[in-house]
Amino acid sequence: MSRVLQIAKREFVSTALTKGFIIGAFVLPILFAALIPLVVLLAIGAKAPPIVGEVAVIDRSGVIAEEFESRFFDALESRKAEEKALIDEASKSAGALGGGGASGEMAQSVIDNVLADIQVSVTVLGNDADVDAEKDRLMQPADKDDPSRRLAVLVIDEHAVAERDEAERQPGPDAGEDAGELPRFGGFELFVRPKTDDRTSDVMRDTVREAIRDKRYDLYGYDRGEIQELNRVGGATREITETGDERGSTEDLQQMLPLAFMLLMMISIMIGGGYLLTTTVEEKSSRVVEVLLSATSPMQLMAGKILGQMGVGLSLMIIYSGVGMGALIAFAIQDIVAPMTLVYMLVFFLAGYFMIASLMAAVGAAVNDMREAQSLQTPIVMFVVIPYLFWLPISRDPNSILATVFSFLPPASPFIMMMRVVSSDPPPTWEIVASLAVMGLGVYLCLKLAAKVFRVGLLMYGKPPNFRTLVKWVRMA
Repeated sequence: MSRVLQIAKREFVSTALTKGFIIGAFVLPILFAALIPLVVLLAIGAKAPPIVGEVAVIDRSGVIAEEFESRFFDALESRKAEEKALIDEASKSAGALGGGGASGEMAQSVIDNVLADIQVSVTVLGNDADVDAEKDRLMQPADKDDPSRRLAVLVIDEHAVAERDEAERQPGPDAGEDAGELPRFGGFELFVRPKTDDRTSDVMRDTVREAIRDKRYDLYGYDRGEIQELNRVGGATREITETGDERGSTEDLQQMLPLAFMLLMMISIMIGGGYLLTTTVEEKSSRVVEVLLSATSPMQLMAGKILGQMGVGLSLMIIYSGVGMGALIAFAIQDIVAPMTLVYMLVFFLAGYFMIASLMAAVGAAVNDMREAQSLQTPIVMFVVIPYLFWLPISRDPNSILATVFSFLPPASPFIMMMRVVSSDPPPTWEIVASLAVMGLGVYLCLKLAAKVFRVGLLMYGKPPNFRTLVKWVRMA
């Protein structure tokens, strides 16, 4: 056992105390946390491209074009004010999280540039205008600063405001058998230039909708303010904590917890297993393993390497889970993660790691270089990817037949059970215990299989083995 621990210590130190690992494990999370306020600020305040050009309106209703033109420019200014307010709020949050004066100066710079270039004209065309010809102008190349550049063509239906009479709603003689009645009111069509900024097209759509809606209210004698009040329903979702306090709903965050825990386990296991595969292949190809085997047995070497790289994966999981819990504590929502959940994560990590790492060790011992290892490790990676592919249906229905079946299929079962335990409807205790028993059996079988391949393949050189050869090695061992 002392030799196993010495090998494990060597594996851990040679991996975890390198500059690359320290930068990845400690510096990157700190840098990521420091950049969050800046990223939020830049994302909210990303400047839209200059809006320069012409919007053509073909108003077959005869009453919308003028209303659209007057509202459009007001809507652009309103959007500018809303984005400025969001940037101000993001700047305050950045300052509270440590951004300080630099964040405030950047926020002001973004505010000064948001929608700074708005030079849009609205041209009302006649009802007899050729829509196809006007749409063709959207495809013509033009300079972005050209005021005559066609930005969009807005076609308003004749019955956008006044409803069709009963005769007009009936399908024409050329309509097919499946044709139904036309709707009471028409609408509009908006054709935009390729790669138009979606924020600009959103303003156009919202503006014409509001103009049509208000004209309908006026035509049929409805009070717009009264209708808006009738449609306005205030409300908020509040959670009651175990201490009886109220807080805003964390429903969205809770829906993402199963994925977050599964990814945390997946990353930790794959990094530890990946290091194990790499070091095994390097030691075999450089013949260092022959020196090691002169002082220890193959089983002691494999056990020590697995334990050492387990410490690497476990260290990563502890660091990143600590960062996550620190963020939850900072926002006073740490109670959404029960203490028992962290215990389950550790247990499932150990089960998943021993299964995946033992298979990685077998692959590393069977091949001569990393290029040969790629094909053999693909099935192992698939066991880890499968839970990720099914995380959405399993997280939404954690007690479905699909989730239950996968919970008893190692090596995927640790990841599936982690998602189920963290979900809003965790499985019963007996099912967790039964799944852990199956995982224990899976760990035993994977270690036994890996030990046989490791013992035979470690000193085998030449042509990389196929599946049939691996089976032969297992029988030989």
